[in-house]
Amino acid sequence: MVEAGRAGEDLVSIVEVKPIAGRDLIILEGFPDVGLVGAIAASYLVDKLGFEEVGYIDAELLPPIISVRNERIKELIRIYLKDNLVAIVSDVPIPPAAIRPMGQRIVEWAKEKGAKLILSLSGLPEPNRLDLEKPRIYVLGSRPEVTEMLAKQDGVSRFRDGFIAGIKGVILREAMRAGIDAAIILAQSHYNYPDPGAAGQVVSYLSRILNIEVDVKPLLESAEELKLRLRDLMRRTDQMMKGVQKSRELELPPVYL
Repeated sequence: MVEAGRAGEDLVSIVEVKPIAGRDLIILEGFPDVGLVGAIAASYLVDKLGFEEVGYIDAELLPPIISVRNERIKELIRIYLKDNLVAIVSDVPIPPAAIRPMGQRIVEWAKEKGAKLILSLSGLPEPNRLDLEKPRIYVLGSRPEVTEMLAKQDGVSRFRDGFIAGIKGVILREAMRAGIDAAIILAQSHYNYPDPGAAGQVVSYLSRILNIEVDVKPLLESAEELKLRLRDLMRRTDQMMKGVQKSRELELPPVYL
């Protein structure tokens, strides 16, 4: 068991129950936020591709609760591995006070592991989401070259202006400062309503850029069931998003001459 740990003033532990090693590791981060897009996409990949649970993340500021599934206690934030893909899946939104130290620690850990790329999966609030049959994908990299690489796919746009709030923004900023390649992948989505359709677009995009085969049809077919099952997580996530100004992602930043 490998444990690593203190970022800022708060203890953040990344525990490897099984060693995570390998070349060209790609980390997929799916913390809950807008439309639960990242959370749904990461969980779906873990399930469909048969990822193995190999570790977890803990922090002093996480809520004092446990997750129970099929009579088994599960960590709130789990780490999964499949070949060179590492997935981070969380059952809870990250409290505002824990966002900065956790984002910093994840980037530090990625650097220690020699990770090739960190990909944050998320939704981009779209007021007219109901009018969109196929949500568009937007990408933003920690370097222009990363954005260029990820934007080569058809139907993909660059995220040119705006704000990225919460742990996704912290990870992207810290990766830029640390010289680690990272990016955020966003699909147009509902803001505070679970959006499996947008998550399906993210999964389809990942299947193309990562050369993996995954059928998104079951995800889309179970959309209504997922919306009902995830409404409590969405409610808690919505409360968190208000604390980190996620709604500002609908705004454009001021322009200075």
